[in-house]
Amino acid sequence: MQKALRLSVSVMAFLSLSAASLPAQFIDLGFNFGAAFYSGDLSPNSPLQRLQEMRPAAGIFCRLSTSNKWSSRFNLNFASIAGDDSRTHRVQRGLAFQTNFTEFSAIAEWHAIRIRHTEYSFTFPYVFGGIGLMHFNPRREVNGEWVELQPLGTEGQGLPGYDAPYRLTQPMLPFGAGIKFITRNFTFGLEFGARFMQTDYLDDVSDRLINHQDVFLGNGPLAASLSSPRLGGAEAVDTDYRRGGASRDWAYLMNLTVSYNFGRGIHKMLSDPVPCPSFKKPTGRSL
Repeated sequence: MQKALRLSVSVMAFLSLSAASLPAQFIDLGFNFGAAFYSGDLSPNSPLQRLQEMRPAAGIFCRLSTSNKWSSRFNLNFASIAGDDSRTHRVQRGLAFQTNFTEFSAIAEWHAIRIRHTEYSFTFPYVFGGIGLMHFNPRREVNGEWVELQPLGTEGQGLPGYDAPYRLTQPMLPFGAGIKFITRNFTFGLEFGARFMQTDYLDDVSDRLINHQDVFLGNGPLAASLSSPRLGGAEAVDTDYRRGGASRDWAYLMNLTVSYNFGRGIHKMLSDPVPCPSFKKPTGRSL
């Protein structure tokens, strides 16, 4: 996992430096707002029900249009997702989570129609893909208080014979599609994107084989109770179970985007040297 994190950071740094060195045709600065939801071990099976689990999302971005078909974009997003067995067919399992997350991503956009900023308005479909990092921290409400799940080790993390605690910052691969409405100075968009996670612990649940007695004795009654609410945390029970499946978790964002086009002005201002002052020699006869 450390190797994947280093690779993700290196690729994002390379993309940032590459984009900064290109002669950008247009530079857009903007913001996005919309909703987020997730697909994982605690999500409903029905796609419609997953949409009903949507929570707010927002962010800011910078877009560099380096050709008539391609542009690069750098996003900083903030969102929230949640899952609860009480809203699925797995009510007896009794698991639940909620997490806010922050993501930074470097994305390439490909437009089906050439990008043109004119005084008229045009609609452009596009697809995108890239790489990024996401920071999350799954929690659950217990007796009116929010408890962080990762430090508890609900699946025996940190105990002999079990995995190490999972990292709260993970690489991810964002991709999706959208449509833009472009005017001379503004760009309005509607976008849907998925985040392919490199972890199955976005919801603190995986397919790891766990022994309730191990968790109870090693990580405490609260960890055992939240690991398996059905067995609880009153006493250690020598039984094995799996809380989830092997599939990795996914996060999804649906956003409306608004950006202002600065044209070549910012790039020219940053790249052109400041001209030296010049003085004209006075003409005419001197007294």
